[in-house]
Amino acid sequence: MKRFLSASVCALALVFVAGNGLRAEPILPKDVKWTYNWAPGAPAVTGDGNPAAGVTFTNEPTGDAIGDSDIVATNLRVFSAAPGATPDNITAGNYKLVLNVTTKDATDTTVTRALTFTGQLKGAFSKDNSNITNVFGPDVTQEAVLGAYTFRVTLTSYTPPGPPNQSNAGSISAHVTLSPVHGVPEPSSILLSCLGGLSCVGAAWRRKYRARV
Repeated sequence: MKRFLSASVCALALVFVAGNGLRAEPILPKDVKWTYNWAPGAPAVTGDGNPAAGVTFTNEPTGDAIGDSDIVATNLRVFSAAPGATPDNITAGNYKLVLNVTTKDATDTTVTRALTFTGQLKGAFSKDNSNITNVFGPDVTQEAVLGAYTFRVTLTSYTPPGPPNQSNAGSISAHVTLSPVHGVPEPSSILLSCLGGLSCVGAAWRRKYRARV
């Protein structure tokens, strides 16, 4: 019995020593700091047969966020010199938006993942009006694992651009949700597992001891 108690004490000591090397209080997803940067695959989608008309995409500066957040991917503006009676047209304005997400893992090492989204613009526009529709591609929702967290990114909204003389731009936005990576045990889970293992060893030892008596 004394040998079992000594072994248990030693095992518990090792567990607590190991636990000191782990993060006692893991950062919750809502408190994770991360950085993002969007870049369009091309600066503009041009009109059918007219490179002097089209829709431009802004290359937004790098931004910072904490936890779940809505973020703006790009702003959209039309450019055209055509009169309203004979507008320019876009029939297959395919585009790409690349998102780079950066955060730090448990060892304080910077990790970055890139996600590429697609979509298509269609419609008619001129110097006097704008009627541009958008359809997001099949990759509208994507996930990336960075450290101990899964980043789930979904393109959620499209605001169409107005005529060229409008001061407010159109936009494409996304929503980012963070969650812990499944299968990564927290220190408390490791401790409980070790204690459970010690209980099983103790039960087996007691059965063996009683059988001898």
